[in-house]
Amino acid sequence: MADYDSQLPIRSKDDVDERVLVKHQDGDDPSGVGRTQEISEKKAHIRNFNKDSDGNDQEVLVSQEGHNLTNGDYDASLNKRPSSQGLIVSDRSAAPDETTMNSRPTAVVGEDDTVNLDVAIKHSNGDRIDENAPLPVYIADNPATEIQEFDQAADIAKLASSTHAYTTTSEFRKLSANCSSAGHAKFVLQVETAPASGVFNTIDVQFNSTANPNVVLGLKNPAPVISGVIVQVVKTNLDNQPTDLYSTINGLEI
Repeated sequence: MADYDSQLPIRSKDDVDERVLVKHQDGDDPSGVGRTQEISEKKAHIRNFNKDSDGNDQEVLVSQEGHNLTNGDYDASLNKRPSSQGLIVSDRSAAPDETTMNSRPTAVVGEDDTVNLDVAIKHSNGDRIDENAPLPVYIADNPATEIQEFDQAADIAKLASSTHAYTTTSEFRKLSANCSSAGHAKFVLQVETAPASGVFNTIDVQFNSTANPNVVLGLKNPAPVISGVIVQVVKTNLDNQPTDLYSTINGLEI
């Protein structure tokens, strides 16, 4: 039986293969504009809406490629074309918006397999930095804490020693020591191998003389010293009578 002219929601068309037609309409406003489901190319087209963070209805849109997923995991067999997300940089303008977002940053893989972002440092007007337009640099105070630990060992007997020790409270850099004595003396700079290990590595040894009573202990480019270890100067009197031995441990704690 054909009911082509009927207003029933399901009806068949008087045709050779008796097709069944299904019509979807809005229940509250079935006659409103755009309330009927659109059928084209044998596909049903339905506008999808959802609530935003304020509870308002917003139409859910897809990208130019038809993607609306945010999962970008790549799998050669299961997900050959994942929905991708990339950083897009806006052109510099007084009021940047979507129309100015048309630049993609680039990167290159380094020797250790890390990805390095291409960065160009330029002046505020966008001009490159060169000998004709150099980058201004201002000298500021060092943010590290300067250490100047002084010690005086009085009346040290012949061939006796006195140890001037300092325990680091953070990473210690540029370790050195200024030492002095009115008589002949030996000065040894040492660093503990680990916190509370009690074992020391010798960094430098210096001897003074009558002509040069002052010496400086340390290397040109000393390795940083870790926090919590002892750095010390062992001062030995090599003179024939008791004498005073002086030392100052210097450096920067970061």
